[in-house]
Formats: sequence, C-alpha cells, structure tokens
Amino acid sequence: MSIDAKVDCAGQLANRRYVRARVMAARIFLNSRRLAFAAMLVSGALQAQASPTATISVNVGPLRNSKGSLACRLHSSADGFPRTGTGLLAKRVKIDGDSARCVFENVTPGTYAIVVHHDENDNRLCDRNRLGIPVEGYGASNNHTHALSAPTWQESKFLVESGKDRMLSISLRY
Repeated sequence: MSIDAKVDCAGQLANRRYVRARVMAARIFLNSRRLAFAAMLVSGALQAQASPTATISVNVGPLRNSKGSLACRLHSSADGFPRTGTGLLAKRVKIDGDSARCVFENVTPGTYAIVVHHDENDNRLCDRNRLGIPVEGYGASNNHTHALSAPTWQESKFLVESGKDRMLSISLRY
C-alpha cells in the first residue's frame, strides 16, 4: 500500500466522520425544533384554558328586612359613581333572609367599584328624605359610607386581575 493510498484512506475516514457529525448535528437541531414547537403548542393550549376574565361575588348584609330587592351596580370609572345608574353592569336580585348576593361574571381585568342599594319598596329609586339622605339601605365596595356624603371612587375602587375571582362583603348603612 502506498503512502498516497494511506492518506486517501485517512482522508476518506476523516470525511466520513465529518459527514456523520454533520448529520447528527442536523438531526439534533431538527429534533430540538420539533420539541420547541410541541412545547409551544402545549403552552398555547394551557393559556387558552386559563380564563382572562374573572367573577365578582358580592355578599350584602345584614339587611333590615326581606322586603323588595337589592340593586347592585358595577362601575369601571369615576364617571357617574355612585349616584347615576350608568354603571358598567347592573343586577337586581331578590332578597332571601337577612342577606343577598350579586354575582358579576366574565369581568375583564381592571379597576372597579360597586354600589348597592336595598330597594325596600321596589320602585327602582333610592328614596331620600328632605335633606337628600337615603332612607333605604345603601353601601359601596370597601365599605366606605358616610352619613352626610356619598362614597367616592377613590375610597371604593378595587382591582380585578385576570382569571382571579373576587369575593366582596358590603355592609349597608340605613
């Protein structure tokens, strides 16, 4: 065997090793891309299952009596809070016993405030005396109610986070 033949065999051997290494690297690269794609699909499926909305449950009580109904309004800004009926969502629930519950579902993340009113005579108004003070029960989120003024947005607002349900308790002022 001549020296040229040995070099040629060594060169072919080195070339085969080089080609095998390149093929293995390509396979590893393709498999890692497949794995990354599969992980991305699974991650997307898990994110699709997580709800971007939340549920707000409001327990209100104790109520003076079980007459009438409870009106609940969810506000998303200070505009019209708490006096006007321009809340984002409004619910009216029947009273059973000395407490009631309003539930707001599919609420997007954000800052909100809730105002509630025990409409004892079911006239859909917050009845007031001659001085303008409510004679029916009223309340707001964070339980900031005042005898001579309405609760403010700043003291009543709360945060709703994506997928995290909120449970609030509101006491009424009569």
